[in-house]
Amino acid sequence: GTPVTPRPPTAKQTVWCVPKDGVSDASLQANLDYACGQGIDCGPIQAGGACFTPNTVAAHAAYAMNLLYQTAGRNPWNCEFSQTATLTTKDPS
Repeated sequence: GTPVTPRPPTAKQTVWCVPKDGVSDASLQANLDYACGQGIDCGPIQAGGACFTPNTVAAHAAYAMNLLYQTAGRNPWNCEFSQTATLTTKDPS
């Protein structure tokens, strides 16, 4: 028979947690407040922070939601946010 060559392990794909399209600013603000209340560092999205620009609720919520997802263990349930978030392999930054 033909020898079977084992395939090399695939690199773990990087995944981000981002807001779904069409989510209201009010929902995004609630997600932002919730995520920043969980002990993550939201300093970079405060005025003067490295990720403050663009200064939009959507951009700040995306930062906080993804940081909480990454910090909490990258489990699908860490990217729920009342069904206003989704996982993506496309770098949002």
